[in-house]
Parts: sequence; structure tokens; C-alpha cells
Amino acid sequence: MTGYKILIVEDDKKMNQGLLHIISKEGYAAQSVDSGEKALEKMKDTQFDLIISDFKLPGIDGMELLKATKRYDANILFVMITAYGTIDTAVCAMKQGAEDYILKPFDMEEMRLVVKKTMEKRELVLNNIRLQHQLEKKYTFENIIGTSEAMMRVFKIINYVKDSTATVLIRGETGTGKELVARAIHFNSGKASKPYLPVNCAALNENLLASELFGHVKGSFTGAISDKRGLFEAANGGTIFLDEIGDVCPGLQQTFLRALENGEIQPVGSFERKTVSVRIIAATNKNLEAMVEQGSFRQDLYYRLNVVIIDLPPLRERKGDIGILAHHFLKQYSVQNNKKIERISKDVLRLLENYTWPGNVRELENIIERSTLFEVSCEITQDSLPPALTISPEVSDKEPFSKDMNSLEQLCKKHIFKVLEMTRQNKTQASKVLGIDRSTLWRIMNRLQMN
Repeated sequence: MTGYKILIVEDDKKMNQGLLHIISKEGYAAQSVDSGEKALEKMKDTQFDLIISDFKLPGIDGMELLKATKRYDANILFVMITAYGTIDTAVCAMKQGAEDYILKPFDMEEMRLVVKKTMEKRELVLNNIRLQHQLEKKYTFENIIGTSEAMMRVFKIINYVKDSTATVLIRGETGTGKELVARAIHFNSGKASKPYLPVNCAALNENLLASELFGHVKGSFTGAISDKRGLFEAANGGTIFLDEIGDVCPGLQQTFLRALENGEIQPVGSFERKTVSVRIIAATNKNLEAMVEQGSFRQDLYYRLNVVIIDLPPLRERKGDIGILAHHFLKQYSVQNNKKIERISKDVLRLLENYTWPGNVRELENIIERSTLFEVSCEITQDSLPPALTISPEVSDKEPFSKDMNSLEQLCKKHIFKVLEMTRQNKTQASKVLGIDRSTLWRIMNRLQMN
């Protein structure tokens, strides 16, 4: 934590020099002045992390200096030095934003410990600020790559809705980047400093999902050994992203509807209702309109969800973006894997553009990541691509009509084999590319006798 800038404001010359010595000895960049006026002048030239000031000063006293400092920059920390007779002043200083105070007389070891504790807090604050900036940078519009007309429409809608309270429904196939859009909406809005909490509705059964979202009270079910706050309450003032909303069971859809309509939630096992203010962004790869007609999805919930709809096109419908995306991922994974790969060969680009991309952008990212690991030259070549991309288009077009490929099961088996080959038999990765969970992939493989 050395290198932080600290300003000492003390009119007693001996105390001033003593503090300057001990704080500089700890490795901090320390300066000192003997009045509040001089301190304010110093602040114009130097960005200080901490100010240590005596309360009694000629001219502007320590309390006025504290107020002026917080007006100038609320992130500058402040420690007040005061005598026993002015303990009330120390308490008042804490209320005005001082981090700590130290009573005279004190020894230098006590001051050293106070400064150390205060600067540890400064380190935490700066880390949080850096993390927030990283999140804002990561989820800017620049990270949703594309120049196609369909993607331009997506960018416009994000810009229109980011600062509204409207519910947003993002539709698209698995791997098209639905959560990336949800995060871009949140982190580019006025709610960016508030919580963003994603939940996969398909990953939990009805009871667990209700508990996760709305909380529960102690004893409401086996294992509920204490009260638990749900995600809706935890995200109050921020955003909840409900991924795979089409997988919510009918029994829970009414509860969702009430939460969307008036912000009311009811913890499992409780008779008490709570009101929260949460923005809802939902996503699905299912046809909710068809589900409404079939009666498996509530019509009123569907209409409440689709206030604003963002349709993400599959990658096969935005072939002009494939090269841009591929180069974006190449730059990212070349740095990450410490490789000096500068370009993608024309043959590879042609193969990428002719591929059907069942796993969409996520599949393209996985392939480029794999290629940067296997490539030994300064450009991505066919040798580093998975076999699924290098199969001759002529052979690929004819195979579905051969005698042993005339059934849907055979076509399904063939596609799974290709994806498994592409992912080097990694079933977890293959299930992501196929848009199903790992257990579903195992069941399909067993049914098709794919040992």
C-alpha cells in the first residue's frame, strides 16, 4: 500500500515534523502544511488519498477543512486529531465524513496503526472502483460485435431502453449472446452501481427456484434452518436477469406475474408480502407465443414480459459479422494464451462463413480459442480448425441423403458426433454448443446407443 499520497495539516512545528517523519518512513508520499488555507491550495495541485489534520488550526479549523475536502472530493479520506477536551468535536467529525480520529496526547505507534487501517480501507475503495470500471468496460456496446442491419437494430433498442424501467424480453437461439445484451443494458444504465443478479430458471426445480428468487422463512420446508433473503430482495434498486424464462413451471408463473406487475414478493412459507423495485430482463430460446397457444405459458405473463422485445439473430443469418467476430476473439485469446497470431487465413474465413453455426457466437468463440492454442504460425490456418469445419461441403451436402442417413435419429447422431469431435470428446462443452444440458446429452446418447 506504499505510494499513497498523505497530507499532514498541523501548526505545531514539532508535531508536524514528527508526523511527517513517521508517515514517510512507512513508505507513503507524505507532505505537510501548517494551516487549512495552505492545505486547500495543496489539494489543487496534488490528488491526496488521505488528509490528517489537527482540529485547532489558525484561520480555517479542522472541521471546516474536513467539509471543504469532502465537497472537493468525497473519496479523499480524513483523520482528525483532537484533544480530550474536544471529544464531541471528534464525534461530529465522524458524522461529517471523517474516517477516524485520534486523541492527544498519542504516541507515534498509535498514529501509525490508525494510518495503516485507514489506508487499507482506501485500498478496498480503489479496488471496488477499478472493478466497477472493468465491468462497465466489459459490457459496453463495443463488446456486442456486429455491423449487420439486425445488430444495428439491437444496438438502437439497447440505447432506447437502458435508462427506462420497462421489462425487456430477449429472444434468440442458444449462444447468440442474450446475457451479454442484458448486462450491457444494466451496466450502461443509471442502475450500473446497483446489483445485477442473473438466474437460470431452467437449472432449478419449482421449489428451489421460488426459494432462490423470493426467499423463504425458517421451517418452511425441510432444510430451511433459517430465514433466507431472495434474489428479488437482494437486487432491490437494480436488475434481475431471468434466463430461460420459458422453462418456469405453470405453478410459479402466477408468482412471477405478481412480482412484475406491482413489485410484490412473498417468501416461501411466509404470509407477509414485501415490495421491491427491480428491473426485469428476461430471455428465452423458446417460442413463447406457441407455448401460450398450447396453454403451457400464461398469456398475461407473456404480455407483461414483452413490453420491449430484442430479437438476437442467429449467426448463420449475419454472415457479414463472422469475420469481425472471429478477429475480435483472435485478438482476445492470442493475448490470453500469450500467442502472436496476427490474422486469419482467407481459406479459414471462407470455411467460417460457410459453416451453419448451430452453437452460434458461443461456438465461434470456442473454435477461435481452440485454434489459438493449436496454431503454430502467425495466422490461423485450416490445420488448427476442428474437423467439423474442414469437411468438404460437397460431401456434407450429399451425406444426409445416403441410405444410412435417411432418419432423423441418424442425422441427430451424426451431428452429435461432429460436435463431440470438435470439442475433443468434452461432453460438457459439447452440451453447451448443442444448447442442452449435460444430462440431456447423456440421455440422447444412450437412446441412440452412442457408446
